[in-house]
Amino acid sequence: MSFKPFLYFVVFSSIFSACAPTNDELFDKDYRLSHKKKYNEAIKIYTEIISRNSQLQLAYYNRGIDYISQKSYKLALADFNRVMSLQTIGEGRIIYNQNVPFADDVVRAQVPYNDALYQRAIVKFYMDSLKSSFIDFQALVNDNDAEKSNCIIWQGTIWVKAGKREKACEYFQKAKQVANTADQKQEADEMIQTYCQK
Repeated sequence: MSFKPFLYFVVFSSIFSACAPTNDELFDKDYRLSHKKKYNEAIKIYTEIISRNSQLQLAYYNRGIDYISQKSYKLALADFNRVMSLQTIGEGRIIYNQNVPFADDVVRAQVPYNDALYQRAIVKFYMDSLKSSFIDFQALVNDNDAEKSNCIIWQGTIWVKAGKREKACEYFQKAKQVANTADQKQEADEMIQTYCQK
């Protein structure tokens, strides 16, 4: 039995794998493509990253953002749901420390749960799943998310879309009260001026 064919295979495989871009390099390339609004190309690369490792939350999250840009809401929803499912066991959430020296790709590619939940709520709004969107935004409000004021504005916008302006105005006022920044207060004021001035 000859070891030559095996040796050629090992050498060829080593050369091929050394030339293949790393996930980090692919993420960098994707970021540039998305920034240039080349969403189809970026989506293909995110899909390649996912085929290499289906546990990388950042690939699903970023692909979901690109799907939103293309108004492919069902696909975006599936990606944000996948990010969230990768972080839950029953009712509990798994949170990895990304700063440990031995963090692997899966740990480094973790996305904050609330970021995925926020994007999912937006997608549901665009899909006219208003009740479900409202519930997701309420979960963020209940969790005292940093974007609490923004989430309440979204809830007010859902009331506007449902034809309940008076209820919407209550939410816009509430958003202004809980705002942490001048920008958040200004956004709430703009919604109040647009929908609540008689």
